[in-house]
This record gives sequence, structure tokens and C-alpha cells, in this order.
Amino acid sequence: MNHIIDPMLRPLTRWAEHSQRGACRNAMVASTELHERRQERDEVQGFVDELIARRGPRAGAALPDRPAARLG
Repeated sequence: MNHIIDPMLRPLTRWAEHSQRGACRNAMVASTELHERRQERDEVQGFVDELIARRGPRAGAALPDRPAARLG
């Protein structure tokens, strides 16, 4: 009788392992996506900071004692 039941139960015994692997894969994909978004945001912030530094003060610009705007 075991030779009939074992093949039917085998997928159930491996369910937790497969589920854990899927969760790990999803976490890796999400982590990579977040890293790429942070990297892009930092690149844009650097570009904006550099652009503002090159332009210098303009008429009607915010007073220097106010904090600069930050992305994110």
C-alpha cells in the first residue's frame, strides 16, 4: 500500500521547500529592484546638486539659510 500512497504524498512533503525557494526568489527580485531604484535616485540627486552648484545664485532664488530640496 505504501508504494501507492508515497507518490501521492511526495508533492505535499516537498511543498514547504518549494514555497521557501519561491519566497527567496521573490525577495531577491524585490531587493534588486529596490537597489536599482535607489541607485537611479542617487544619480538624479547628484545631477541636480551639480547643476544647481554650477548655476549659482539667481534673482528670486531661495535664501541661502533655507535647506536645499532633496529628492526621495
